[in-house]
Amino acid sequence: MLAKLDNQDFSGGKRGRQGIAYTQAALDGVAEAERRLRALEERFSNLERRSQVTEENMLSSDRKIKAEIKLLASEVSGFKAQITGQEEKLKALANELQGFARSEDVDVIRKYLNLIEPLGFVTQAEVERVVRQVVDAALEEQEAAK
Repeated sequence: MLAKLDNQDFSGGKRGRQGIAYTQAALDGVAEAERRLRALEERFSNLERRSQVTEENMLSSDRKIKAEIKLLASEVSGFKAQITGQEEKLKALANELQGFARSEDVDVIRKYLNLIEPLGFVTQAEVERVVRQVVDAALEEQEAAK
């Protein structure tokens, strides 16, 4: 359309009115293009702002996630230390339990005790008491016989 404007004669008359019509059409086209360009620029600015906000949100989220990962890593390391401590305690307990008598050993001792019946035996203190009584009784009889 602009090519037509260059070749036209603006001296008036029929051709001059056509030139004005073409000029008006060209101005309208330029105004429409300018309006569209401004709309596109506004859309582009909005997209840039959205992109910037999205990027900032992603960076913020990334920082938060990294902090949470560090916290979780320290907690996991603490749990590992606790588990290691518990394992050591369980090993010590198992070693100590190996020193205890097994139920079969206790059954054997019980059978021997039932055979021997130690409760039927006299204690040393009882023997000494009985011996004293006998000795005292014998001394009393000797003195009474004198």
